Amino acid sequence: MEKSWRRAGERRWAAAFRAALAAQRDRWILWLPVGVIAGAALWFTAPGDPPGWIAPATFLAAAALATLTSMWPGGSVHGVLAWLRAGTAGVLSLAAALALGAACAHARTALAAAPRLEREIGPVAVTGWVEEAQGGARVRLLLLVRTIEGVAAPPRFVRMATSGRFTAGRAVRCYGILQPPDGPLAPGAYDFARRAYFARIGATGFTYGACRPIELGAPDAWFDRARLKLAAVRSDLSEAIYAAAPGRGAAVAVSLVTGDRSLIEEETDAALRDSGLGHILSVSGLHMGVVGGLMFALLSGLFALIPPLALRLPVRKLAAAGALVTLTLYLLISGASVPAIRAYVMAAVAFGAVLIDRPAITMRGLALAATIIVLVLPDSVLEPGFQMSFAATAALVAAFETRPATDWERRLPSPGPIVGGMQAFSRMLLGALAVSFVAGLAVDPFALYHFQRFAVYGLPANLVASPLVAFVIAPAAVAAAVAAPFGFADVPLGIMARACELLVGIGASFAERPEAVRALPKPPDAAFVLAVSGVLWACVWRGGMKAAGAVIFAGGVLVYAFAARPVLWFDGELRAVFVRGAEGWTLTRAYGRSIFARERLGQMAGLAPAESAALAAPEMCSEAACIALTPRGGRIVTVLTREGFAAVREGDVVLTRLDASENLRGAIDAGDLARRSGGYGIETERGLVLTRARGETRRAWDSLTVAPPAPRSSSPSATLPSVRGAAPPPAASRPPPP
Repeated sequence: MEKSWRRAGERRWAAAFRAALAAQRDRWILWLPVGVIAGAALWFTAPGDPPGWIAPATFLAAAALATLTSMWPGGSVHGVLAWLRAGTAGVLSLAAALALGAACAHARTALAAAPRLEREIGPVAVTGWVEEAQGGARVRLLLLVRTIEGVAAPPRFVRMATSGRFTAGRAVRCYGILQPPDGPLAPGAYDFARRAYFARIGATGFTYGACRPIELGAPDAWFDRARLKLAAVRSDLSEAIYAAAPGRGAAVAVSLVTGDRSLIEEETDAALRDSGLGHILSVSGLHMGVVGGLMFALLSGLFALIPPLALRLPVRKLAAAGALVTLTLYLLISGASVPAIRAYVMAAVAFGAVLIDRPAITMRGLALAATIIVLVLPDSVLEPGFQMSFAATAALVAAFETRPATDWERRLPSPGPIVGGMQAFSRMLLGALAVSFVAGLAVDPFALYHFQRFAVYGLPANLVASPLVAFVIAPAAVAAAVAAPFGFADVPLGIMARACELLVGIGASFAERPEAVRALPKPPDAAFVLAVSGVLWACVWRGGMKAAGAVIFAGGVLVYAFAARPVLWFDGELRAVFVRGAEGWTLTRAYGRSIFARERLGQMAGLAPAESAALAAPEMCSEAACIALTPRGGRIVTVLTREGFAAVREGDVVLTRLDASENLRGAIDAGDLARRSGGYGIETERGLVLTRARGETRRAWDSLTVAPPAPRSSSPSATLPSVRGAAPPPAASRPPPP
């Protein structure tokens, strides 16, 4: 009897296992886009450029073998051999997807190559056309370059920090300092040099004085002329929107419509960022989805009221085509940023599915959109916006697929117009709240990994703000677009501006709380990969297999909780050196103050901006050197002058912007900082293990920087001459990297 029960239990388990696998029959293919994304990410994060032929050859070989394996004749469709053949074909297909992503990354890197500066120059004159002007009192100009004084092959684009008001499309002449785009401050920090490489921004800098308008004519290329014309239209539209209802609400409305954030005050930006509502200012999936959905619903209802159209033509397809045209115009007006392009592709796939009579909201549609974006813009896979937008959308689609059945609701008597309207509104409201909740949970691992900022009230703030965006701000924007040709856009724009004012008030009410922003230490890569794998596992599979995603995610949380924390953080110019001792963190700022470096490194160490600003210097500090102690008694010595080398003992970790080759080999000195930039150190029993922002091998986007300028001193022997060209302004006045 016991054996029969055991055999029955085994049969039930086997049947349950077969049923679980059968439910995933159409889900295996969803891992191929994941493989393409992973292949591109692995190529971009590799320490050096792999040979260009490896990825294409691997893709062709793996794809051919996978095809042959799946088409191998003979054998049963069931049994061990069938499972083995299917598994082998799946592994080979995944290998082909990985190789395809890597091949696209290699091709994109080669095609994006453009002239750029290799060292700091200036002051020099720069002439070009203003394509973008962002910021408030300190404006960041994006210039389409015509000439740079003394540079035979100037970069295509230059970003410069200056002051004043600028009109997009106008030609200007600026005079200032230019340098190669900055790389990451420390390992895991944002790599602006990589982003600038693919945006063809070949230099960044700042101006001396204001830029002056000049007569330069139009660019030679038609594409450049079209870009500048579109930029001018966006600038005019921004001014018209702001003139209709000036104020901080109108500034937010301008950002939502045209992507221009130059009118937003610093306090408004900080309130939205600290409350977890900062994503609303970026034209991305939320705005594309709301605008496209509203236009689709509006056109569907309008066409249904016209009998000749409703009886003879497919109304849903007409509405989908109209919504797609609207989104295309919105993409152009908003500036066609990379996040907007990603959101547009996702929306285009959804409305394209409607046009060919396929479900619009499916995981396969999302996978197709992700594949298209990675094939065209593989560099986006490392951007936080790409990761967070697709994670949020995948979580929402997975939640939509697992929603409980509502057939019983359709069998109930039809309610009257009042009750039915109230029910519809309540469902829309609950849906908006559920969307905020699910999306917020999905993007939290990415926000923690990339920004180390956790908005404590981010979820409730989004729950309160989402209905306002979906039911007031977006409809008002659509109404303004419809009424603008007839001259009646002022009323909906006023409604939109007042709603945005209320949105800012919601953000400020949450952000004003002292505990609103919590800085957490940067998670290790292993914890991040496990957390992301858990989210993907739960989104891709069906049924009970989703539960394993929670286990994988919990593994990432455990790795993060028990990971060793760095005791040292420093940037490539030693503007901020954080050392954690037995009594807490200390901060050395002897080489000049940099708010950007201090706040960014402090956040990676788990310190809020206010905490890092209040840190004191180590007790053992002099004009020659600063000595900080680690919890195990190790010494971190920041050498400021030649005399400071006398304080160095055997086994010390030495940081200096001098040339230490004659005094102490193995120190992190000017040459080492120029090659490998900043880093962090983890203390072990065998000493301090350092991890640097750059390896010894250069990637295509890594700037060929030279040693940072040595500190000034009254003693000629205490410093080395600067090798970076003209002297920059004092450290306190020099702006952070754009």
